[in-house]
Amino acid sequence: MQIQIVTRKTDDGVEASVPSIRECESWAATEDEAIDNLLDRVRFFLHLKEGFRHKLDVSRREGDETWYALVLPDR
Repeated sequence: MQIQIVTRKTDDGVEASVPSIRECESWAATEDEAIDNLLDRVRFFLHLKEGFRHKLDVSRREGDETWYALVLPDR
C-alpha cells in the first residue's frame, strides 16, 4: 500500500497531512516531528500495530511543500 504525505512549512512550524484520509493531519516545530506525529495518526486511522513497518521516500519538493510516498507492506 502506498499513501501520499504532504508537508508544508509555515511561519511557526510544519504541517503534515495525508490528503486521502480526512482529518489525518499534524503540526510540529520541525518536519521530522510533524511526520512522526502524522505516522501515529496513520496508525490510528488504518488500525495498524504500534511500530508498524514502513518506508518513506521523497516524491518531490516545490516551494514550501514536500510530497512523500509512505509505503506500507501488505498486511
